[in-house]
Amino acid sequence: MSFNQLLVPIAPEQPLDDCFHQAFKLANQMSAQVTLLTVIEDLAELKEISRFSCTTLDLLDKSTKIYHGILKEWVQSLKQEYSNIKFRTKIRIGIPFIEIIKEAHDSHATMVILDTHREAKEQACQRGSTTLHIMRKSQVPIWSISTAPKPLTEVVAAVDISNQDYREFNEQILALAVEFCSITGARLTVCHAWRLDSEGFLRKWSGYNDLEIALLSKKMREERFGRLKSLLMPYENTPIDISIKVLEGETRQILPNYVNDQGADLVILGSLSRTGIAGFLMGNTAEFLLNDISSSVITLKPDNFKSPVLE
Repeated sequence: MSFNQLLVPIAPEQPLDDCFHQAFKLANQMSAQVTLLTVIEDLAELKEISRFSCTTLDLLDKSTKIYHGILKEWVQSLKQEYSNIKFRTKIRIGIPFIEIIKEAHDSHATMVILDTHREAKEQACQRGSTTLHIMRKSQVPIWSISTAPKPLTEVVAAVDISNQDYREFNEQILALAVEFCSITGARLTVCHAWRLDSEGFLRKWSGYNDLEIALLSKKMREERFGRLKSLLMPYENTPIDISIKVLEGETRQILPNYVNDQGADLVILGSLSRTGIAGFLMGNTAEFLLNDISSSVITLKPDNFKSPVLE
């Protein structure tokens, strides 16, 4: 199950605000284990300063004890509200995104929960560099919560069906989306964005006119709709409300517009890695999407992805 072993990083001085409670409510339903993690940056300069001032020698030890105590206090408070969750706490020292990825691996986490909701942003959905590093390099799915807590009722799963070689990963995305909606009761829209990139070539070299281009686009749109239906066949008898949407246009523009216009609460996307299976929502395109989508986002990698942090 994707939601039974959660890792929740909390930065030093970061309040455990309401955004996390979306995940805690889900974890409570699943009787999950939740690890609260704080990463203290190992400042190399302290080692140099310690040569001149002995008061800096035990700063890391002191801060570790303080932050561990803060996490313990959070656990005592959270247990009163989420009695089905088994809480753990962990302190690591190092570079935050690296230590988060390592802890997710070491603790066998099935998902990492990040609070990316901030009031002071140029964009409401803007995600920081640490979040993007984790999304690019984590083998574990990342749930980036960027909106204030509210009932999760609308989920969009974005898949790329342009190539049948992607089917296994599409099935992985869809399985996670169905699992999430089964737990929360949310509606699911399985969405594919595409455009006829060869239109200019066909007009110039094959003499296609407007009508022929329109007919070709219609046939390709119908074929892609059929592929989506085939992808959903294993869930024909599911009680989840599932619909299909084929969007035509530039992915960077059409998908965020659709998600925001529909008021989706959560979007599930494929890998953000700059290496791996070409054609998914990856690299620069995916990062443009992240900063234009106002809802929370879950990102995941193909099963065969190996994090460079762990190599």
